[in-house]
Amino acid sequence: MRWLWLIAAALWGAGLGSPLFAQDRSDFLSLQRRIVELYQQHQESVVRVKAAYPSSGPDDVPRVLIGTGFFISREGHLLTNATVVQKPERAWIEKDGVSYAADVLGVDETSNLALLKLRSLPPSFNFFHLADTSELPPVGTVLLRISMPLEFGASPSQGMVTGYESRFGQRFFPCKFMRTSLPAGPGEGGAAYLDLSGRLVGMQTFSLPEIGSTYALPARAALRLRDDLLFNGEINYGWIGFEVRVESDRENGARLVIDKIMADTPASGSGLAVDDVLLEIGDYEIHTLDDLRNAMFYTRVGTFTDIKVRRGGAIREFTVQVDKRPKNEPLEVVTRAPRNEGDGTPVQTPQEPPPEAMRLPFDAAEPSYVPSGSN
Repeated sequence: MRWLWLIAAALWGAGLGSPLFAQDRSDFLSLQRRIVELYQQHQESVVRVKAAYPSSGPDDVPRVLIGTGFFISREGHLLTNATVVQKPERAWIEKDGVSYAADVLGVDETSNLALLKLRSLPPSFNFFHLADTSELPPVGTVLLRISMPLEFGASPSQGMVTGYESRFGQRFFPCKFMRTSLPAGPGEGGAAYLDLSGRLVGMQTFSLPEIGSTYALPARAALRLRDDLLFNGEINYGWIGFEVRVESDRENGARLVIDKIMADTPASGSGLAVDDVLLEIGDYEIHTLDDLRNAMFYTRVGTFTDIKVRRGGAIREFTVQVDKRPKNEPLEVVTRAPRNEGDGTPVQTPQEPPPEAMRLPFDAAEPSYVPSGSN
């Protein structure tokens, strides 16, 4: 709430006693009422998630990881972070002081998402709807987070969308993740993020403690992963079978160029060729690696997708049936091909980052934990 009071103070100093200030104050109070309404409406959808693991020390006391989760169906399905419930001895949720056993239906380490289902349901609870919309909240959108920090009840906090990335340093996300201004506290992993319309827009997945920030998995991405876990029991990432290189010059800017077509893959029989410049995959325009990761993430295995490329001076279109990515293949392999400022020819310098870095899995931060005796 601190930033809201700062806004109010600025408005007070700028127009105290004026009709304009009265209107600004009314807008501020309307915003505050809206946040209170959303919290009251959705607090019953959010629960604490706990998972017990064998002791890792000489005292033989089991570890209990804690996090936040939220209902996504009236049948008792929940989403939380995979790092909380990855192969526990048992998992459960706490609601209104009562514990309910939960089964882990599946996890995805890459996105840090887990799908749970309760064995018995609380007498009353609400749930969020996962909407399949390609529209992401624009940067600057006000967010309401509802989480379960430490052993406290459902707690609201406000922030905003500060950016979108599919990569942070040497860590790679499977699609564009939403960066927020909200810091992560113990037990808040898996928290629900809403916009002021009341729409679920994401789930907290990773933290950036250096800048007091968090990454949230967009709700549409959570829906795509939920479907795979619910109906397939595992996540199936789409794969076409080509590698790309990044090129750029003053005239055309940055672009992705097919660098290699792998044998016996959907790409090898599609008509795509080395040196084709990627323009579109399905409904997504391709300009950056973020765009490529996003397009491939939302492209379902087994479906046919259109790929538009520029070859020479002509635009070409091909249709490819998306395959399941083999387990021994990385999410992507990228060759860096920077350009000289003068003539646009490739610079012959060592690749940065090295190709091996593109093959590293995303290692999620360890969640908070407490000894079971302190529950």
